[in-house]
Amino acid sequence: MLKLRPISLLPAPLFAVALAAAPVGCGGKGDEAPKEEKTEEAKPEEAKPEAKRDPDTSLDKVAKGPDLSGPVPPESDMVFFTIDGALIPIGCFNREKGKLSAGKDCLALAPKGADVYLKSSYSEELDTIGEPKSALCEVGVTKPTSLSTPSTDSGAAFDWAASPKSAARNVVTIPADTWDDGSIKFTDDEQRALDAAIAKINRKTADVETKIHQAASVDLNGDGKEERVFSAYVVNPRDTARYLFSGLFVADGTDLGTMLLVVKTKTNSEMFKLRAAADLDGDGTHELWVNAAFDEGGGDRMYVRKGDSFDGLGKWTCGLY
Repeated sequence: MLKLRPISLLPAPLFAVALAAAPVGCGGKGDEAPKEEKTEEAKPEEAKPEAKRDPDTSLDKVAKGPDLSGPVPPESDMVFFTIDGALIPIGCFNREKGKLSAGKDCLALAPKGADVYLKSSYSEELDTIGEPKSALCEVGVTKPTSLSTPSTDSGAAFDWAASPKSAARNVVTIPADTWDDGSIKFTDDEQRALDAAIAKINRKTADVETKIHQAASVDLNGDGKEERVFSAYVVNPRDTARYLFSGLFVADGTDLGTMLLVVKTKTNSEMFKLRAAADLDGDGTHELWVNAAFDEGGGDRMYVRKGDSFDGLGKWTCGLY
């Protein structure tokens, strides 16, 4: 007869401690740790192909600007025009002759159908040269020496033009704020230098205030340093409708002591300003497009530097002088 051993029971608190201390998992399936669920990685969105843009749309033209590719002087001819209802040639370079000219001598370099770049302060476009046509200021001219384009014939207004179109890359336009009374910026040293330069030309200006009509900065010789260009005048105290002096100066480099006179008044009534600088022949030195204005009208002319002086290229337009 089997004898049963008495089972000793643990008190409840001790039994709970024993369960807590017992090792987890003994190799049974029920003791396996739960497997982590695999989450699918988000696939990157496929790049959508860029929408094709039409290069002829107006927005693209504004963003890119006209195509000015092509040769420039001295590898090509160049004609620079001012515009007054028609294109007036005030400066040109003949590559074959290696010569600068103006006026009618430039017409053969811009034949009918040639491309031309038109520029104003707020717009630019490409056009083609048309038939000879008198400018608005060329009254009574029997044989026109100016040229038409479809855009100017339609009444579109521009300031200057260059042919071929690629030659426009040789032109630097002078901002209008350089001659705006509220925006002109110059130093006291520049004012004194102009006073001295003008007094050497006309002693009567010594005790009269010099006023500055334009103060611009532009690199004229390609050395990376900007020259200072000034238009200045002295009002005649005895006749305030006329000037004792009016003219345009270029400070040679950064030396304010060397003020080179470009042009001065002949009638004591003109006011001058530099409108643009154009390297017509590609020699690295820019010619100057100068405008002369007075109450009854005005005209334009290119000036070429010769050593320490400037020579006019051709005649003033619009019958000035």
